[in-house]
Amino acid sequence: MKIRSVANVLTSANVYSVYVRQRKDASTQIFSLDYGDQLRVFDAKGILRSARKWSSKVRCIAVADIEGEGKDALVGGVGKKVLVVDHRGSPVWNIRLESNIVACDARDIDGDDAAEVVVALENNRVILYNDDKDTIFTRTMRDPIADVWLEDITKDTELEVVVAEMSGLVTVLTAAGYQLKELQLGPGLSVFAVLSFSDRILFITGDHSSTLRIWDIDGNEIARLDVEDIPRAMATGIPDDISDVAFLVVSTKNHKLSFWEVQESGKVTRTEKVILQQIGSTKTVLYRRAIKCGNCGAPTTPEASTCTSCGAQLEMIEEYILEEYIQESIDSITSKHNRIKLKELDRILRRTLPRPAAYNLRRSLQAMIQSDVIEGHIDGNTFVRTEPKKKIPAPSKHDIQKVKGTLRNLLRGTDTLDIRHLEQETGVNRRILRRTLIILLGEGAIQGSLSDDEFTLEKKQDLNDFERKLLDELGTWSG
Repeated sequence: MKIRSVANVLTSANVYSVYVRQRKDASTQIFSLDYGDQLRVFDAKGILRSARKWSSKVRCIAVADIEGEGKDALVGGVGKKVLVVDHRGSPVWNIRLESNIVACDARDIDGDDAAEVVVALENNRVILYNDDKDTIFTRTMRDPIADVWLEDITKDTELEVVVAEMSGLVTVLTAAGYQLKELQLGPGLSVFAVLSFSDRILFITGDHSSTLRIWDIDGNEIARLDVEDIPRAMATGIPDDISDVAFLVVSTKNHKLSFWEVQESGKVTRTEKVILQQIGSTKTVLYRRAIKCGNCGAPTTPEASTCTSCGAQLEMIEEYILEEYIQESIDSITSKHNRIKLKELDRILRRTLPRPAAYNLRRSLQAMIQSDVIEGHIDGNTFVRTEPKKKIPAPSKHDIQKVKGTLRNLLRGTDTLDIRHLEQETGVNRRILRRTLIILLGEGAIQGSLSDDEFTLEKKQDLNDFERKLLDELGTWSG
């Protein structure tokens, strides 16, 4: 590993937050916040490009395209509030929480071109928000949090959440909040950063000394870097997805911003490769494992291999079934919305999934187009479907009317609807029934979950309302 100093910039006030924004055109912007109420923007060589007045009450900063429109927004934590300000300076988010925000990050996790936002709170809680302000997960850590990052640890294009606690414990979580790995990086840390190369993940930590320590994915210290004074904040970036050179920016207590190039000249060890494979395998297992016990029906967490209520082994779902379900949902949603922004498609898709699942929307769409599952193309941040809606035999009005009486009989004394049984009793094609339920779930018109060929109604779902909306949506298939 080679580390080269690029520039040292003296600042009039201490910089307490830095952020590297890697743009799609491969240009790099470094944002810094200081106690002099200044927001400054540098390039990768340490040259100041712009500066503006900005409140030092903003405790952390991230820069990303939150709205999926190709325009950057500023993300910050101000006291107990998550704030997002768009490129025009207009507020987009203003979410009030129960504790002060200590760290934040924003990147596109799921491939819809709109960035998700993660925040860490003073009360040890981590929250990941979807780009429409919905909470994807919340998790309470053991110790006070120093920093939180969004990074593609598993190299599958869906980012993970990396949480660094002041105790030195670093935890890698999936985008659903499930634990993948824990690492103890020394006795404690005050600043933290992730170095992500094309085939290697490294971590940087700093404490109350002037020495930064660099660690591999197995928790082995592999290098040290002297930055002359106590570090206050760090940020990293890479020019592109296959680069072996990364940028490192460090602010120190002596009013200095130092800019470094880190060249990953050493090869990934066999142990590192194995650990990354293990993390990826763990992620796959967690997303496949049941969230409801197949034996006793109790809710479970996929992080446990057995049900805590009855001790039964949690059942596994085949990987291809999950992929097929995601494709079926995308197919169903786009059959009704044949021109839809990726951000909106992702929002609807999340509502239809019966369990947390790892996916990259743009990649899934491209695979479906290439394999002729659907006909269409991606136009910027929008998917355009070009094939007609109805390839499945449409149900007759008579069959749809049969659903009305049959539905209540099948749901008598239970909250679970067997879709195949409904098909047998009414003649309405199973695929149309499934698509209709997926569309209604995605629109938020009904409350429940679809698993295999069973639809389970939530307790708050009114049966009369469910029946009416199901019949209305089925009616669109018969014209």
